[in-house]
Amino acid sequence: MTSIKLQKTAPKNKPEVEDTRTRILDATASLIRQKGFKATTVRDIGEAVGLYSGSLFHYFRTKHDILMEILRTAFITVCERHETTLASSLSPQDKLRQFIYNEIRLVFIEDQGDYHAVLYFDWRDAAPGHLPELIQLRKRYFQSWTELIRQCHEGGHLRGDPKISVRVLEGTLRGMMSWYRPTGMYSPEEMADQVLIVVARP
Repeated sequence: MTSIKLQKTAPKNKPEVEDTRTRILDATASLIRQKGFKATTVRDIGEAVGLYSGSLFHYFRTKHDILMEILRTAFITVCERHETTLASSLSPQDKLRQFIYNEIRLVFIEDQGDYHAVLYFDWRDAAPGHLPELIQLRKRYFQSWTELIRQCHEGGHLRGDPKISVRVLEGTLRGMMSWYRPTGMYSPEEMADQVLIVVARP
């Protein structure tokens, strides 16, 4: 009896898989920034990447998993950026300016700007199972802001309750993302200066 050898499927090349995953994430972040998470379909993502919609699930289990990876990437990036600034030798007021600039730059200048816009506006669409990790990342994010605001208050640069200051600044930056344009009157660096003038004392 002749034995039949089963042909094994060649494993996908890891760099190729990572490149495709990145293209999926980039395309999805761009679509969500334009349309919102709920209005972005798996078919939309597949067309943007040049894949059949069913092929996306070779790389991510669900659309929510794609969203979570976008949120995770953005959160970790902004947290690391703020933590580096906080550990620097800058004065508290200069650190505050750098925090503001970090967030403007991440949304409007850097390659993953769409990821950070999604983090600002669409994180509430995350699946319930992803919320514990997001809550921890959000705590990490606010820990840096809380420590910086404490330093600014001690230096006399901000008035009022530090907890309120953190929320006012976060709300100011979140709101600004819906109307600010870096090609307008103020460059990102100049816009950071303008926000600092409004919220801080010399």
